[in-house]
Amino acid sequence: MRISRIIAGIILLLTLWSGCYEPQDGCLDLEAVNYNFAADNNAPEDCEYPEIRVQFTHVYSTPDTVYTFRLRDSVYLDEAGNPFSVNAFEFFISDFELQRTDGAYLKIEEELDLYLFDNNGNVVLQMVPDNFGFVRAGNSSSISLGTLREAADLQSLRFFVGVNGQANVAIADSIPLSHPLGLTDSLLYFNQDSGYVYQFIELFRDTTAADTIPEQLRIGTFANLQQVQLPVGGEKIPGFNLKVVIQIDYSKWLAGINVATDSNAELQQIIVGNTAEAFSLQEIVLE
Repeated sequence: MRISRIIAGIILLLTLWSGCYEPQDGCLDLEAVNYNFAADNNAPEDCEYPEIRVQFTHVYSTPDTVYTFRLRDSVYLDEAGNPFSVNAFEFFISDFELQRTDGAYLKIEEELDLYLFDNNGNVVLQMVPDNFGFVRAGNSSSISLGTLREAADLQSLRFFVGVNGQANVAIADSIPLSHPLGLTDSLLYFNQDSGYVYQFIELFRDTTAADTIPEQLRIGTFANLQQVQLPVGGEKIPGFNLKVVIQIDYSKWLAGINVATDSNAELQQIIVGNTAEAFSLQEIVLE
């Protein structure tokens, strides 16, 4: 009799529990970063998929020390021993891609609508991978370049410093201001024919004058587009964001300049030639 009562009590508890339980909706896609193993019903609209995030760190190295690169107040020496300081250093990146060990490249899923003029002056729509970014020296925040679900063993990455392809001659006013290519600063754009300013740099050649006006270097056009390619070891795993940490050494980017004697054109030529050497991969992190 006692055992029967215990069994009846258990059955009653189970009945009450099942009557109160409500099935839970959630993401059941293993490729999503918010996969919910406790969910009963799949809710695809809740799924969030892995992003590629790039974080640039900014340094200036000497034979003895590596410093955090700082604008305005820090004074650096060129190779002739002339002091200079940097008021601004900004640049665009485009066509960021990760390469698999079989040689194929992973593609970011988002696309950007570009409006261009065809040869007859008509406005046409073209869609391109939305893998653009804008970088300011001193800002080490991560840049989200878009969604990338595919898993792979990785061997390298590449990107352009500048705006590659049709995006450089697109109708800039048609791009949302919230996008990296949105025109929020007229100094970063030449005109419809020449497109964007790939690298924008302000240098103080005379660090002793109290009210010196900085020299502006506005580097653009396809001839000055520079590709960076870096070796990568690691694996892109489903269900995780991938953060790529890249160091920029501005002593390498500005190597060989002479702020006392070089013209602006000469400075630009040297800086463009140094561009690819300034970047190095620090780490890849799953988040």
